[in-house]
Amino acid sequence: MADHDVSPPAVLADAIDRLVVARPPLLLVADFDGTLAPGSRDPGAAAIDPVAQRALRVLARLGESRPARVRTVVLTGRTVLDVAARVRVGGIEYLGDHGLQHGRMRRGGRATALRVRSEPGFERHGDPAERLATGVAAELHHPAWLFVERKGPSVAFHVRQASDVAVARDAVLTAIATVEAREGLTDHGLVHYRGRSVVDLRPHDAGGKREAVTRLLDRERPGAVVVLGDELSDVDAFEAVHSARAGDPELVAITVAVHGSRPAPAELSELADLHVGSARSVARFLTALARHLDTSRRP
Repeated sequence: MADHDVSPPAVLADAIDRLVVARPPLLLVADFDGTLAPGSRDPGAAAIDPVAQRALRVLARLGESRPARVRTVVLTGRTVLDVAARVRVGGIEYLGDHGLQHGRMRRGGRATALRVRSEPGFERHGDPAERLATGVAAELHHPAWLFVERKGPSVAFHVRQASDVAVARDAVLTAIATVEAREGLTDHGLVHYRGRSVVDLRPHDAGGKREAVTRLLDRERPGAVVVLGDELSDVDAFEAVHSARAGDPELVAITVAVHGSRPAPAELSELADLHVGSARSVARFLTALARHLDTSRRP
């Protein structure tokens, strides 16, 4: 497990205790794929762990009844509408496309009714992103292993269904270069973001999960923060937590790496305070945290 064993139950329990007794509010930020949902070779088939879903509903209820106590956020590379339809929990915040999209679903509401706000200033990237999405798929003759995710100013080419992910990823990169040259897309302003089994292109000045978490920390001013993730994009989120902790020694800040069907990347593991072995382990962690928060009466 990338030179890291899962954290013992006593260590996890101690971390939960520290989060609960810290100065409120507690900010909880969780990735979706591989964290709240077990890793899936088919991005379209990803489904939230039902125990994690129940824990998020408790946290949402607490956030509504005690808004100064806890803030819950799902931060993902997926679009807000996509992830909200998979999580199906109202009363929490959804940040999609690594923070470029924002939405909050009311408790009891439906994802289809969710109003999504996009960060302004990136509209010009929508046309080249769409041309690359269409052109790359056509250049590769629409292979069964390719999942193209259109996200407005961004586009992601998922290759995790390929029998050889490295070869498939190289094929996507070659196809991107071919389409760029053929269509004169030499100055589209899209750059590659972190990913092991995905080629993610997003506006060069859009930032990523580091900027998204930093904005959340600046907005909420929490006394405690816990961030959970399993992929290279979560390295940025973890680095934001480490920077915040260095700037505020009183901040209780914890990062949790999730190792599922494959270990989390080494870069992520090195930044993790805790390690859990699956999405179900994440679900248990969130359940215990929600239970402790529910019984805590700290003002």
